[in-house]
Amino acid sequence: MNIFVHKFGGASLKDALSVRNVAHIIQEQQKPMIVVVSAMGKTTNALENFVKSTFYKKANPVEELQSVKLYHDNIIEQLFEEFTKDKVLQVQSLTNAFWNNVEKSISQPLTYSFGQLYDQIVSVGELVSSIIVSEYLNCKGIYNTWMDIRKILISDTHWRSANVQMDISEKNYQELIVPFLSESSLILTQGFIAGTSHGYTTTLGREGSDYTASLMAYFSNAQFVTIWKDVDGVLNADPRYFKNAQKIDELSYYDAIEMTYYGATVIHPKTIKPLQNKNIPLFVKCFLHPEKNGTIIHQPAEYKKITTYSYLPNQVLISLQSQDFSFFSETHIQKVFQIINDFGIKINLMQNTALNFSICIHYDEIYFNSLISQLQKNFKVLFNTNVAILTIRNYVPNQLSSIIQGRDVLLEQRTRNHVQFVLKEI
Repeated sequence: MNIFVHKFGGASLKDALSVRNVAHIIQEQQKPMIVVVSAMGKTTNALENFVKSTFYKKANPVEELQSVKLYHDNIIEQLFEEFTKDKVLQVQSLTNAFWNNVEKSISQPLTYSFGQLYDQIVSVGELVSSIIVSEYLNCKGIYNTWMDIRKILISDTHWRSANVQMDISEKNYQELIVPFLSESSLILTQGFIAGTSHGYTTTLGREGSDYTASLMAYFSNAQFVTIWKDVDGVLNADPRYFKNAQKIDELSYYDAIEMTYYGATVIHPKTIKPLQNKNIPLFVKCFLHPEKNGTIIHQPAEYKKITTYSYLPNQVLISLQSQDFSFFSETHIQKVFQIINDFGIKINLMQNTALNFSICIHYDEIYFNSLISQLQKNFKVLFNTNVAILTIRNYVPNQLSSIIQGRDVLLEQRTRNHVQFVLKEI
């Protein structure tokens, strides 16, 4: 059976008009299909702020939650007003069950770590979004089966960036989804979230819905995956930071993995590997112009070097020295890695000299002060916040000076094909 997987992100579901557009796109696609949806609009950001307010008692979290709920209620009213008032109330009742669970969870003394609380609450955005989209599609005669992805994807408890257990998840897919697949079927589920064997909810990292779609394609041996974005395809640079960014028509799995590793935000870094393992093509297309070709990511017959620019903001550069002014040896580096791993942090860049070891990581106020305190127990520590990493793949040497002109460069690394700069943010 030829199965097709489609993923729709928050921007494509930000309001009632957008959901109607998504319904039209889905109606035009081949079946059987699996549709993966993200939270609507900026819901994930709003729920992240709600979790911080709740955990750190910074503001009135109930008001923040009510704002998120009202946003969804308004979308429901606008979407279902063409049907009956009872239908509006029914869908609102379905989504209210999730919001009520969130309110109940914060009314009790907090026993979760920040990461665990984050996953239980932020995940509600995807669950509510999928309920609304599923109900709307059914009302429009685009009949679908709603699936709780937490029953399919089983992960560890690496909160906020969980690791999926592939064997048991594939077994669940075969048992819980395959029976619902037929030549005319449409399965609708959530991206970004998973579940543990003990019934907790986990999240897969920001933009993790792409990864969910990739896993669904892997388990089903899909014909292809389409990720629907608000851009015409994969660009060689982020247009927020670079003028004249160009669309790439064709991209190899290798280049896509490298681009996402170095900070390109168009797809989640883990998305490509499952697809490459089974040679499943990935299309990145624009939901505003679905007729356009977009970008295809696959294994091309001929490899072409493409110059790409990745800009990773909100970084912190940490420089370490041994406390006794001795060489910074492998033993010291091993200790750094141990501490970093204990905090569940990804290192985005590293460099060492005889006496110094420098790393660049994403700045997160949740763990930053604790991390610095832990490092200071073992090393002399200096750090620069408000920095960014600029990575240029397949760079042209004589163009570099114009690219970084006027910028304060704190660190530079070069290979034959790559150059990276750690820059002070403007």
